[in-house]
Amino acid sequence: MTKTAKKKGSWLALILALSLFAPLSLAEGTDILFSFAGDCTLGGDESWMNYSIGTFKVMAEEQGDYAYFLEKAQPHFAKDDFTIVNLEGVLADSAKGLNPSTKWNFRGATEYVDILTLGSVEAVTLGNNHTADFGKTGLASTKETLQQAGIPFALDEETFILEKEGVKVGFIGFYGPTLRRYGSKLPGLISRMKNEEGCAAVVLMYHGGTQYRVKHNKQQQEDMRYAIDSGADLVIGHHPHALQGIEVYNNRNIVYSLGNFCYGGNRKPREVEYPSMVMQVRMRFDGAGQYLAQQLIIHPYEISATRPRNNYQPYPVTGDKALAAMETIQADTPFPLNPWAEGAGAVQEEVTAR
Repeated sequence: MTKTAKKKGSWLALILALSLFAPLSLAEGTDILFSFAGDCTLGGDESWMNYSIGTFKVMAEEQGDYAYFLEKAQPHFAKDDFTIVNLEGVLADSAKGLNPSTKWNFRGATEYVDILTLGSVEAVTLGNNHTADFGKTGLASTKETLQQAGIPFALDEETFILEKEGVKVGFIGFYGPTLRRYGSKLPGLISRMKNEEGCAAVVLMYHGGTQYRVKHNKQQQEDMRYAIDSGADLVIGHHPHALQGIEVYNNRNIVYSLGNFCYGGNRKPREVEYPSMVMQVRMRFDGAGQYLAQQLIIHPYEISATRPRNNYQPYPVTGDKALAAMETIQADTPFPLNPWAEGAGAVQEEVTAR
């Protein structure tokens, strides 16, 4: 053996020996890609159940395939790690428990849960103003239906955790007024998820704001900032039925409103309801599972390809429609957004945790 070969062999042996005792490199971390979409009402108002045209129920019967509804979202939903939507309505096979004091009572058949499973949706939030449209009976049916389909849900103190490569991210879902009543207990809930349940990050999904407004209001800002102050690492909003902007607050992102998505709650949507988005969030963790950073990727959508009737099939848009959606989001965002690019979306600057 030559001297050069001996030297090379010695170095290789030393590197191998050190590797046996060295800790895992922090560079060998985990990225988790989440997709968030807004209001999904899988069904419609109870008074529409016998209509023969234009309702979600009629479309479901005409298509005969529940994959139809989220088919156009699969380029994003099927290629991420997890997709989470706001399930705004009840899954039940009867109107038992209907709340007569509410103007709209949204319900879909329990078999509509297949829309979620076939559509690559892994989890939902029930923290919204239509979860109780059919009282305790309807809520119990919704929860049981989701559980049987293997879809976790968040509602107030009922939370869920999604995990990839040993890294856990916790999810909380609140309707605005409920969050305000919960108030000072929120930091404790988030702390328990992080310190007792091992979550490296916590996402709060918030349902609030003024309907059909493209600018977030003061109450939204106070509530969603409070969630960050309480320990949340990302806050995702919906309820206004319109797109709204983004804020970076204390090195965390707040997304004020995703708009509607697969929305059976309006047979003839207003123009402000058509623009939508899939907000993808890439969360980065180091080799020890510590949260490092998050990056938003905006994918403009519309909730229907037909006007004036809703076809209940959201689809990604390009060209002028994509640019118009970005302009709406930008108008409610206090800093310049990175532009949208076809095929990539609007990839924003990474926000690093402190």
